[in-house]
Amino acid sequence: MPVSKRLRFEIFRRDNHTCRYCGSASPDVPLTIDHVVPVALGGNDEPSNLVTACTDCNAGKSSSNPDAPIVDDVEQNALLWSRAMERAAQIQAAQRERFQEYVDAFDDRWERWTNDDEPMPLPSDYTQSLHRFFVSGFTEAEVVNAIEVAMNASGVRNVNLFRYFCGICYRRLEERQEIARDLLEGVE
Repeated sequence: MPVSKRLRFEIFRRDNHTCRYCGSASPDVPLTIDHVVPVALGGNDEPSNLVTACTDCNAGKSSSNPDAPIVDDVEQNALLWSRAMERAAQIQAAQRERFQEYVDAFDDRWERWTNDDEPMPLPSDYTQSLHRFFVSGFTEAEVVNAIEVAMNASGVRNVNLFRYFCGICYRRLEERQEIARDLLEGVE
């Protein structure tokens, strides 16, 4: 997506309508907006990744050493952002992996409970509920325990077991929140 006119103006104004690479200024040269870290390499349209550049410098970026002090601050911020985005992607991948292990542990325990050799029914979107419990800090052990409680409850129809399981988890979450409130009241 192209840089908006408003953002272009703000970048030109921030840079005093001067090329950050060679120092040429408007109206002597036509100015453009340059991505310090190109979009193709993970750069974005955040102001910290944008600089004012004359058309010659932007076309080849050969008029100035990329390590020139005039763009060092912007380039440094862009590099920091690039590294942070890379790390964020690694963290998200690890979270997805942990969540998949969480779902696998749930599935393994749930499928042990059968009716006529068929696993107890689950809604098609059951992983959405599991994700809520996962991000709320419920451990695999807590989820497995809630399955055991649900499966051993008398009078719960098979089609309602997952709903009953969720009710157990939500009740435990409410208890946890109440404990947290009590802890905060003790701090005040």
